Amino acid sequence: MRLRQSFFTACFFALVLTANGEPQTSAPNAWYFAVSGDSRDCGDLIMPKIARSIEDNRRQTPVQFYWHLGDLRRMFDIDCDFIKRTRPDYDCKNRRPGEYGPNEIRDYLAAAWDDFVGHQIRPFGEVPFMIGIGNHELLANRTRDDFRQRFRQWLTAQTLQNQRAADAARGLLTNEGDTYYHFVKNGVDFIYLDDADRNQFTSAQVTWLARVLSLDQQDDSVKTIVAGMHAALPYSTSRNHAMDATCQGLCSGRQVYDLLYRAQRLAGPAANQKHVYVLASHSHYFQENIYDTPEHRGQVLPGWIIGTAGAEQYVDTIRYGYALVTVRPDGTLGVEFKQVTQASLPLASGPGASELTSFCFEQNKHPGGPDDSLKGNCACGEAK
Repeated sequence: MRLRQSFFTACFFALVLTANGEPQTSAPNAWYFAVSGDSRDCGDLIMPKIARSIEDNRRQTPVQFYWHLGDLRRMFDIDCDFIKRTRPDYDCKNRRPGEYGPNEIRDYLAAAWDDFVGHQIRPFGEVPFMIGIGNHELLANRTRDDFRQRFRQWLTAQTLQNQRAADAARGLLTNEGDTYYHFVKNGVDFIYLDDADRNQFTSAQVTWLARVLSLDQQDDSVKTIVAGMHAALPYSTSRNHAMDATCQGLCSGRQVYDLLYRAQRLAGPAANQKHVYVLASHSHYFQENIYDTPEHRGQVLPGWIIGTAGAEQYVDTIRYGYALVTVRPDGTLGVEFKQVTQASLPLASGPGASELTSFCFEQNKHPGGPDDSLKGNCACGEAK
């Protein structure tokens, strides 16, 4: 009887409930991180909900860090969560040119990044926040240097500084506070790649990546490589809004895809091969298996789009949230989408709160999204 009781007790404690009431098995000796991107438009409402969801599930799935994949604020226009504080009745769905007051855009641009820090980073509290750059960070005459300066605290976090010191000891020199970086944690190399400028990688960045992957191949303690970026690599299921927009993006993205694919194939015997995964946002929805396409047939990397942190959704049904990623002891990943809803805490408060909530959960969508993919052939090495 005692053995039977112990068995059922063990089963009970192995089964935990997610914030949505769905059963989830907590994997022994596994660890967790969370990721999503594109928090413009409604991010001040959605990101605190993501932070609360992570905190509420901390005992069952203690997240080691949250990774933002870029597009912090709208920048070419005023975010809805920003303008509705002073103009609750503003129609965020049907914006019209020239409708702002003489100082509204100026005041918004001056405050936009501080607003992101206060409303979207601060709710994460003690959970480390890893930040990535997206294309909207280079709008409104902003530069990478502007981004580096404002977000220096996160781009020079101790985790990244320690990695730079370790890299330097192995002959790999990187610039402090750069917008592409990597850090090794518990046998996983997390690599953020910067394709914010016209959805392309510089040759210097591709060379740096090749060196990082070469060091990983020589390091048996690194079991897994996770590459994060804003726009997805070419020939994905999201190619209408990814790196396929220009020849330079297509060609540099193909180089990176090939480097990542080879990284898992060249790591020695099968027992020592690396597990390689690719995460992106830019398109505003959650999608799995994004590189399982004809162009990658036979060389498919597991990949996800997670552009669900508040931006205008490119699907009929609005779904905000994040990916909860389980890192298993063997280095493989499990990815589960965790949705936050209108009822998820915290609820918006203050001027315009009800109007903002209604807009974000009922109207903040553009099914299909933009189509900025190349129309025609592109030979790599040639300008568009």
